[in-house]
Amino acid sequence: MIRRKSTPKVSRERAITIAMNHNCVPRGIAERYTDSELKEVLRQLKLKADF
Repeated sequence: MIRRKSTPKVSRERAITIAMNHNCVPRGIAERYTDSELKEVLRQLKLKADF
């Protein structure tokens, strides 16, 4: 039986931190990102949102 790796799931707070670093923006701007914008950043890094 082949075991597949599960995709890591990320909380909203962690997604904000990742978006800050990925897009080189300050925390205040990253906190105003919508859920879909945060999910787009996570999709580019092959992560899944848990919010």
